[in-house]
Amino acid sequence: MARRLLQSQLFPPAWSLLLRLTFAVACLPLLFGCANMRTAPSLPEEAQLAREQLIVYSDFKLPKKHRLVEELLALRGDVSRLLDVPVSDEPIHVYLFEDARKYHEYIGKHYPDLQDRRAFFVETDTRLTVHAHWGDQVAEDLRHEVTHGYLHSVIPNMPLWLDEGLAEYFETPRGWNGLHTAHVQLLDSLANAGWQPNLASLEGKTQLHEMTQQDYAEAWLWVHGLLSTTRERRLLLQNYLAVQRDQAQAPALSSALLASEPDVSGQLLDHLRQLATASRVE
Repeated sequence: MARRLLQSQLFPPAWSLLLRLTFAVACLPLLFGCANMRTAPSLPEEAQLAREQLIVYSDFKLPKKHRLVEELLALRGDVSRLLDVPVSDEPIHVYLFEDARKYHEYIGKHYPDLQDRRAFFVETDTRLTVHAHWGDQVAEDLRHEVTHGYLHSVIPNMPLWLDEGLAEYFETPRGWNGLHTAHVQLLDSLANAGWQPNLASLEGKTQLHEMTQQDYAEAWLWVHGLLSTTRERRLLLQNYLAVQRDQAQAPALSSALLASEPDVSGQLLDHLRQLATASRVE
């Protein structure tokens, strides 16, 4: 009774009612704000399938024998055979978003610098992950990003230009032998205006934001020339990757190339012209 008397003395009935109304009105924006607030998208949590190195999570039903997944599994063997590198059992976690809005909202929150990308690869000290939107270009995107995963699981500290050049090579469909027609068209146009390939310049780029579309195309061209022209060039690249794998640091590849072929840039331009001519004939 004493407690009730004290409350009524402090807040007479009229004031008590006014306080309650004021509190209720003040809370309305918070209540309505919470009602309208969307829950921030999170990563798909359910593992739809686990095959070899790939653990795939998606927010939609993914068939266990989806042809794209089968292609990504075959890609693992292609990378190993062509580059003469071992395969790893380190998991690559692949997160697939069906809805583009949810994907970009998640990326905007957690990886704002990568918000304009349809897919990307992330390596930490303990985990290899790929994030992607299940859109029209998802096959190309996943071949590119999963290639990064296969490479990083066996080769530490890959030079940026080579990492991206190899991913561009393997993002093309199987059976194309790494032929990237968009890169051929771009570089052929530049070459007609006087452009010359410069591997030493590419080697100087160590941050992803430094790479332009032209740099990606040139990195692809060097890789395609090394893998698709002569046995000696392919062996040179394979040996370089072996040293990088064993020692985590190899000398610049441009030095070895120039020592064996002083006019290697000119020969690479000849290779580009042959590819451009063949693509026009087709």
